[in-house]
Amino acid sequence: MMHRIALGAAALLFTAPAEAQMFVDLFAGRSLPDAQPATITANEARVNDTVVPAQLRVDVRRLNPSNSTIFGARVGFWSGAVGVAVDASTLDPDIRRQTVRATANLRFDETVFGERVVIDPGRDVTVDVPHLGVPTTATFALLAMARLPRDRGVQPYAFAGPSYLITDSDLSGDWGLRAGGGLRLPLSGRFSLFGEYRYTQVDASAVAGRISGSVQGVTADSGAITVSTRLRNHAGVGGLSIRL
Repeated sequence: MMHRIALGAAALLFTAPAEAQMFVDLFAGRSLPDAQPATITANEARVNDTVVPAQLRVDVRRLNPSNSTIFGARVGFWSGAVGVAVDASTLDPDIRRQTVRATANLRFDETVFGERVVIDPGRDVTVDVPHLGVPTTATFALLAMARLPRDRGVQPYAFAGPSYLITDSDLSGDWGLRAGGGLRLPLSGRFSLFGEYRYTQVDASAVAGRISGSVQGVTADSGAITVSTRLRNHAGVGGLSIRL
């Protein structure tokens, strides 16, 4: 469904009618992410060179990302009260230093972030997590927009559309949603200032490595350990809009 919406928005953007008014927005602001649960999984293991199912699952109850400064740009067209746009902005989903609570379906006894962590199946334990830096990523969105047409004064507007997390090879993104609204204040000529609230929700996952060891002549290592979570960001931004 998200893919169909994205294709529809892209078709509207690149086939805008001749009377449409093109604009470019440049903005910056602060992102305030919600705390979210996370899941750590490993679906297979290799024991003495034989691959066996593992099905390890660790549920982290509440993970707090760090606040961050974001930058972005938007290009689109207005035609009367409606418009379409392509919107892109940075996203830095670092994890702040914190203590989290976690449970596991299998016994987990490993050194995590320099400390031994033991989780017996079904038990709820606390784990200290240091600050974790995530490579700068970005979100890309195709937006449908609406405004109250006015010749002068403050102009309210709103937008919504599918969003996608753009990442490097260490992090995998997926489709989500971006929505928000703001106020635009015309200046002289083709320029105006604007401020807006933005909400972005996207799913993300990262491969955190493998667990390996040897006990009484039995060597084993896990398959890829994947950390999965849903990023939910609230952001306030301001910037400059240019009519072309």
